[in-house]
Amino acid sequence: MNFLLLIPIVIIGLLIIGSIYQAIATARDKRNFPPPGRMIDVGGHRLHLHVTGTDTGKAAVILEAGMASFSSNFAWVQQELEPVTRVVVYDRAGLGWSDSGSKPRDAQRSAKELCTALQRAGIGGPYVVVGHSYGGLVVRAFADLFPNEVVGMVLVDASHPDQWIHIPASRNGRTVAFGTRMTGFMARFGLLHFWNPESALIDGLPAQQRAEMDAILATPRPWSTAADGLIAWGDLSRDQINAARSLGHLPLAVLSVTEQDKFADVLTALQAELPNLSSNSVHLTVQGATHDGLVCRHEYALVVATAIRQVVEAAHTGQPLAQK
Repeated sequence: MNFLLLIPIVIIGLLIIGSIYQAIATARDKRNFPPPGRMIDVGGHRLHLHVTGTDTGKAAVILEAGMASFSSNFAWVQQELEPVTRVVVYDRAGLGWSDSGSKPRDAQRSAKELCTALQRAGIGGPYVVVGHSYGGLVVRAFADLFPNEVVGMVLVDASHPDQWIHIPASRNGRTVAFGTRMTGFMARFGLLHFWNPESALIDGLPAQQRAEMDAILATPRPWSTAADGLIAWGDLSRDQINAARSLGHLPLAVLSVTEQDKFADVLTALQAELPNLSSNSVHLTVQGATHDGLVCRHEYALVVATAIRQVVEAAHTGQPLAQK
């Protein structure tokens, strides 16, 4: 047989083996990592909500993860907040343990689904909403759509709605979306079990949550969902957030990082705009922290949890946030 004819045969064989391996690994991980919280029907699909902490009479804290991330990413922050109030970590549609939802996956759609899930789970406001990375756009949409329910906000190295237009190479996020879809394509053949592009998302987490994220992020779905969100960001979410109402005097804490892999000048300048969303804001730049490490590394998650507690207290007492 011609050697050149063997090459596509070998490649096809390896892809078939990879697909079988991925199916077996996914089934195994579903058995090993059941959802730690509740599955709540929001109309056609279910969202996973994990509620911990104690109802102390203060606002419940809602934790919103980044683009491909999900509830396990907030393990350290969640643990620190449990003595203070109720804490809700959840997975947007298509992420973590949640079912896939309808498209487009824009910020307002996610915010509306979150509100439905909270109501059906019996978790009423008021809320302090916390968004990391892309989650910052979702909590801003939530505050715009449900202003009477939100009494405080924390943006944890949160995305700026105009981020991609300041990075021309991103083609309004479409270049990033393409790369994300390619990551999902590789996951179909089991490759993410051997090459770990999400390592920065999980390094430093407690062992259980690290294992949960490692298992779920090795599947195609979170990357496909993230790519859909990136496309919707340019088409819908950006305009939604830029048209949102003012936060007025809402207690707002903005946390930024010093360590940026790429486009540091652009991202730092955009972070500096976020405290202007409210007349009652503080801005803390966390020395040595990276974008992902801000929530998954314990020493930085403690800083995030402290800022959240300050916003919860300011919302409870009516006192302004201490300026630093």
